[in-house]
Amino acid sequence: MSDLTGVLIDGRYEIHDLLARGGMATVYTALDTRLDRIVAVKVMHSHLAQDEEFVSRFIREAKAAASLTHPNVIAVHDQGWHQGGPPAVFMVMEYVEGPTLRDILRERGKMSVDEALDILEEILAGIGAAHRAGIVHRDIKPENVILADDGRIKVADFGLARELSSGSTLTADAGLVIGTISYLSPEQVERGVADARSDVYASGIILFELLTGKKPFEGESAIQVAYKHVHDDVPLPSTLSGNVPPAVDALVRRATARDADLRPRDANVFLREVQATREAAPSNSSANPPVNPPETGPTQIPTRGIPATPTPPQSVSEIAMSEPVAKKPTSAAPQAPRGKGARKRRTRRNRSIAALLAIALGGWLWYVTVGPGASVAAPSLLGLSIDEATQEASTAGLKIDIISRAYDEQIPEDHVISSSPAGGAQVDSGSTLSIVVSKGPERFVVPTLAGLSLTEATNALSELSLKISTLAEEYDSAIPLGYIISSTPAAGQKVKRATTIKVVVSKGVEQMSISSYVNKSGDQALSELTDAGAKVISKNVYSNTIPAGMVVSQNPDGPTNIEKGAKVTITISQGPALIKVPNLAKMTSALATKTLEDAGFNNYKINILKSKGPGKVVGQTPKAGSLVKPGTLIVVDIY
Repeated sequence: MSDLTGVLIDGRYEIHDLLARGGMATVYTALDTRLDRIVAVKVMHSHLAQDEEFVSRFIREAKAAASLTHPNVIAVHDQGWHQGGPPAVFMVMEYVEGPTLRDILRERGKMSVDEALDILEEILAGIGAAHRAGIVHRDIKPENVILADDGRIKVADFGLARELSSGSTLTADAGLVIGTISYLSPEQVERGVADARSDVYASGIILFELLTGKKPFEGESAIQVAYKHVHDDVPLPSTLSGNVPPAVDALVRRATARDADLRPRDANVFLREVQATREAAPSNSSANPPVNPPETGPTQIPTRGIPATPTPPQSVSEIAMSEPVAKKPTSAAPQAPRGKGARKRRTRRNRSIAALLAIALGGWLWYVTVGPGASVAAPSLLGLSIDEATQEASTAGLKIDIISRAYDEQIPEDHVISSSPAGGAQVDSGSTLSIVVSKGPERFVVPTLAGLSLTEATNALSELSLKISTLAEEYDSAIPLGYIISSTPAAGQKVKRATTIKVVVSKGVEQMSISSYVNKSGDQALSELTDAGAKVISKNVYSNTIPAGMVVSQNPDGPTNIEKGAKVTITISQGPALIKVPNLAKMTSALATKTLEDAGFNNYKINILKSKGPGKVVGQTPKAGSLVKPGTLIVVDIY
């Protein structure tokens, strides 16, 4: 990812220092050159900026966050696109100097009850403002709480925030649950949904961490931590820190209830509970009673997954004993005559009692077999292997049915992604839970694209749910114009759905233009052709017409276009060639003449020194063996 330090984005914000880098964006300090103030600029990572849906969500969330105005919330000033340089989708926020709550926890560890509740109250005040505006933060954690140098506490990074009216689905394109796993509520882990009660859950986790200096759940992997959030209750802080009073334990237990219905309905209600707890008894007391504020109900959390046990009907003897007993008459009233009528009445009464007993026994049998008493709590199967899920369901008297398989980035192959009914729901004993099983991360193998046209490559990638973009264009002598030279990622690598494969496209063979150098300097021809990228081959020839050092011929001759690096042959004149004068001594005139002509000498003179007889050569100029230019006059003396 590119570093924007020093870049002026949107013609206004001069990027200064890197503050933080996360999974979706990078945060810098910047100077607002228009208002001359330091701000924080959050820039979405370039690979996410290519996802139109993600960008739209980023912009919606910026608008939602900008609607919040509260002393305990980082203000959002601006949002936009940078198009005059490196492409960037950005959000401009208030810059607050000071450490994060995570920094304080690393430095100090656990805090006193008063300090922890002081910090929590300000966090809840900020989150409560968002909840009143219909916005859920969804990523409450110590890293997103800033303790300003002036003493203020600010909730930062509403970059995951969402309006409640826009829906509660939390899964991103890659299938990852959005949020930080140590602070995710069970409903976010199990069903990928969140509301204000999910922020309350995360706030309760923060309170636990402030009081104990530790997170409630640890694990070797994110799945292990998520599993504990779903299946285990958050421990009471007093089990790790002895100075935590029961009332504060109750606050943590209520805020982190695995059943969202048992938590305060939003941060404002939780804030009132915290304040009521502090008013009820001094925070340094170790015997504060649990607080049950109005409109929230009792703070005691029932054990999840264990149905209430119905009260069975009384035994026969108990029912008989519970029949009304006639009081003895206080006056001497006449007694009913004993006899046959009394026996009939007793018989009818006994039959009525027996009928009531039968009805009660039948009702009890119905209740515990097919009625509400037969229901059990569905176990949470998230993250379990098929065998583990089968065993877990069997233990609860249930069965499982794999209704589908789906790809998942977090859940390993052959492990449960979701179950229906969800964990905690009351179901009939012996019923079947429908589960969706993971096929593991979805990956596609990048095909070989080298040598394909852009159209062919686009079609091949489209069939694999992949995209294509041109990274660069290069000359290539082997790959024709418009065809692909290479790809990134390379062929054979495995990538996620909708990954963009970047390709280098051939511009064909690089051409060069050459001129004609015939009758020009050979040195000039060698220098200029070599600099242009040609492979020059030179030859030397004698020429009686072209001066030495000049180009006699060129192949291919210019002006023309050739492939860069192609051969160009030039022939350079060495001037006229020298010819060796033959030895003509003692030859007759006829023989001497023929010998000169055969050697290339056509310019000769015969001197007859004595006229008698045919005569023979007695002298020659130039002398035999001399090297002379063609056309040199050869003088022969005959005696």
